[in-house]
Amino acid sequence: MKKVLVVDDSDVWRTYLKNLLELNGCSVEVARDGLDGLNKFFSFLPDVVIVDHVMPKLNGIHFARFIRSFNVFKRVGILMLTGADETVNPFWAKKSGVNVFVKKTAPQEDIEKAILSFISQPYAIEWTREIYKIHIEPYGELVDILDESLKKATLTDEILSYASYIFDEFTVFRKIYELFLELLEFEAVYFAVASLSRMRIYGFGKSELAAPEEVRRALEMSSDLSIYSSVEEHFQGSRKLSESFVLEEIFSSNDELLGFVLFENPKIVEATQKTLLYVNDALGNLFLLMNDYYNLNKGLECDTITGAYNMTFFRTKLASSIDFAIRNALPISVVKTKIVNLREFVNRCGGNLANEFLKKVGEILQETSQELVGRIKVDEFCNILIGAKYERAQQIAEDIKNKIKSIMEKDDRLCWVKLEFHIIEWNGEPLGEMIEKIYSKGDAQL
Repeated sequence: MKKVLVVDDSDVWRTYLKNLLELNGCSVEVARDGLDGLNKFFSFLPDVVIVDHVMPKLNGIHFARFIRSFNVFKRVGILMLTGADETVNPFWAKKSGVNVFVKKTAPQEDIEKAILSFISQPYAIEWTREIYKIHIEPYGELVDILDESLKKATLTDEILSYASYIFDEFTVFRKIYELFLELLEFEAVYFAVASLSRMRIYGFGKSELAAPEEVRRALEMSSDLSIYSSVEEHFQGSRKLSESFVLEEIFSSNDELLGFVLFENPKIVEATQKTLLYVNDALGNLFLLMNDYYNLNKGLECDTITGAYNMTFFRTKLASSIDFAIRNALPISVVKTKIVNLREFVNRCGGNLANEFLKKVGEILQETSQELVGRIKVDEFCNILIGAKYERAQQIAEDIKNKIKSIMEKDDRLCWVKLEFHIIEWNGEPLGEMIEKIYSKGDAQL
């Protein structure tokens, strides 16, 4: 049963929408204004929100932006209702995080059709452990929300300012450590930043640090580190890691796992978790930049497990391919191969078997388009096909699928691995837009 929150200052609209949604099998909660809506959101944790544009205390745009400021709520659906004379600035409409706008003045049949169609989409609250870290006291005044937003914006700006030291990872992490010292009380903090070519772990504390192997063991509770070709420790320590720690995974905006932050013996666990929620997006952006600089500076072109280019160098190959295609009036297609449940596969069968499978997948992809294969995420590969239109790319994707399935059929442990294949056509876009298309679902799924 889908959970829907209705936020509207009109008694009539709240009642109408509640009845409509309940008649269509939804669990519904209602709120009378934007402030009440936020409090209900964090207690009800809905899959979908229907929110009015103009309301007392907090309007719909500000409501949506605040919800979207938490990365864990990015898959919640938000539909905004607007009045006859209400217009939303195109910039703020885009930045608000609202998925769909519906006019209240439209015919009732059209409104109901739009709402029920929206509700049927696969929007959902993301039930990860991050949900349980969000313990927010009810907001009594608008100033409480502004205070939350200001804290997050200030921390984000501060962390992103450290990008000016990107040539020296140790200095970047020392500055983040010093920032955390001003905000929290803890014994030590460890940072792991990971590209598919190399993971680097740094540690800082007021006294002796835990042994590197102890930290690695804790990280492996969250993710099998064998999926990274090599791991470097840039700190020394000899003691056991405390059993009291907070571990946060750091993701990019494209859901790519980029690393970890581990706090040892935090004095106030809830405050530590909340701070990490505030800074996760900023750390994700910083880690992404650090990985690119590190790979370029060290000349690390490939994922050593599969032999495919890492994302840093795949971008350069794609840029060269686009230039070549422009000069020679050729089409380009990209076939994206995704192992949907790689993480579950690793947890169930171990990193060694997963790496063997990934290596075989890499070999198949290299046979298809040698020198033009990238492993753009832990679970995603791309083949650049110069001169191939959609129909030809579809044939190649089918061939790749059949070869991978042939491997899976020979080993019962691989039978439950789930694969997805997408085709992305280049239609003259610049490199940046093509990368965006590749990171999204793509033009077509096979």
